[in-house]
Amino acid sequence: MMKTGIDISAYQGDIDFREVSRSGIDFVIIKSNYGANTADNFEKNYAGAKAAGLDCGAYVYSYALSESEAMLEAKACFQTLKYKKFEYPVFFDIEENKQFNLGKSKCSAIVKAFCETMEDAGYFVGIYS
Repeated sequence: MMKTGIDISAYQGDIDFREVSRSGIDFVIIKSNYGANTADNFEKNYAGAKAAGLDCGAYVYSYALSESEAMLEAKACFQTLKYKKFEYPVFFDIEENKQFNLGKSKCSAIVKAFCETMEDAGYFVGIYS
């Protein structure tokens, strides 16, 4: 069975999650963090999506330029996601030119550091780029 989902952040403004649910959307992937900071509207978006019966995942928009920075972003993400239930993975969003300019090997190491840190904490992870 195919499911349809959307990613959301503060850029979408106030979201009517009941309308989202009625429109055939099955799940939302909510921006939880940008770097080591909690994303604007994360708590509101999570609560609204859950109240509307939507399944949820999360994503972290990364600014990490090293493995240690990626691990710090993962640890900040733990704090944001604490005590919440997710049916979908936590995605690592890597798309900054500063990151890509580091080269494939360095980007791969950054992604691996984030993903392993999250997996060690019991989360399923994915990559969004």
